[in-house]
Amino acid sequence: MPQQPNPSTATLKRPSGREAASASSPHDPPFEVLLPLFLLLVLLLWLWRRWSVGAAWRRYAKNLQGEIRMRNRFSPACIAATFRDRPFLLETATSHEDETPYYHTRGALPIGNPASFILGVRRKSLLEEMQTRKELSSFDLNDPDFERRFFVVCNQPDVLPLVLTKEARRELSRYHDVEIYVRLQEIEWRRAGEVSDLKAMERLNHLIADMAEAIDALPPSDAPLSLRLADEQMIAKGI
Repeated sequence: MPQQPNPSTATLKRPSGREAASASSPHDPPFEVLLPLFLLLVLLLWLWRRWSVGAAWRRYAKNLQGEIRMRNRFSPACIAATFRDRPFLLETATSHEDETPYYHTRGALPIGNPASFILGVRRKSLLEEMQTRKELSSFDLNDPDFERRFFVVCNQPDVLPLVLTKEARRELSRYHDVEIYVRLQEIEWRRAGEVSDLKAMERLNHLIADMAEAIDALPPSDAPLSLRLADEQMIAKGI
């Protein structure tokens, strides 16, 4: 008589991997369905982000009664307007001052700058803060926290507190990636990427407008043009 299989052994037989997966989660969608859904979600988030940037810039151009130009349907190129009685330019640009191209947003105002005042201010990264924590500041602003967090380059340290006031330093400290550059005929702020925060843009624009008024009120300089141009080279490649 042929031997009959042991019922207990047949009961304990382990199913194959596919059978086990099907048995444990019969209603789980397959990976082939989840992956396209995930990619679609990423695409929708990217489109929403691109649309929100363009929409924010259009609103700001309307608020300023200015003219906006778009690079494409989503990416803003520039806004030309008047801000506090000065011609104003808000634009996205790529800087090649460093080895790595730097895509950023900048707001700029023209200045008279009779003193030929030159200034560069940049927020340090956390790594830069650690690397420079023992270095002494070149300027005495009586503000250790600001001096620890920012690089500052200036050709006239004696009048620096008149331009980089306590209120200006407090405003700059709100941002982790801000830069300020004062050249012979222009003042600008920069932040990385495409800025879409209208309140931040408005605050930074008022900041450079306040600084522009302080710069234009400085006494005129009798320095020769060659020296003024040499001073401007201090920030030619950023800081």
